[in-house]
Amino acid sequence: MKSWFLIAASCVCVHGWADARSDLSLRLTELRHLAADFTQRIEGAGGELIEESSGHVRLLPPRFRWEVTEPYSQVLIAADDELALYDPDLEQVTVRPLEDVLEDTPLALLTRGTAMLGDDYDVSRLDGERFSVRPRAGDALFDEIVLHFGGAGLLGIRIHDHLGQSTAIRFHGFGDASVIQSADFELIVPPGTDVY
Repeated sequence: MKSWFLIAASCVCVHGWADARSDLSLRLTELRHLAADFTQRIEGAGGELIEESSGHVRLLPPRFRWEVTEPYSQVLIAADDELALYDPDLEQVTVRPLEDVLEDTPLALLTRGTAMLGDDYDVSRLDGERFSVRPRAGDALFDEIVLHFGGAGLLGIRIHDHLGQSTAIRFHGFGDASVIQSADFELIVPPGTDVY
């Protein structure tokens, strides 16, 4: 009798994972744009605040713009097969091929969506509209990503790394797709900026 219970429990778990994966895939497919402000908190393993920042995000998959305004200005743009990071204080831009830096990153989940949710990840529903994504490989860049959805779409992301640190991102001040312009995904820097 006990073995039948274990088999039934296994079937329920597999069915639950499949539902969570398909539900998350649907949410990511429906995420056709994101225009919002964000606050980001990085906390240590003991919950202590390491860094806090805020800014704006624009997402029109596969294009993405992440602009930090406080405490220090920084712009990250993913477009046209390149990822560019602009640091105005250092007067430099770092440009990398998108495929080289996108693998196994939270950014890939937003810009590639369901393409990233292959067999390399376990997906589960935590509660309500919160989903957990865990890589199966031990050498992944993160231990877990938790995505929180709601009526406005994607409300927040929490990223846990292997050192026990976590990054909590909360989105607010949502705008509709009309506020996203093509220029949002173009990086214009002052003359004299070093490009690497």
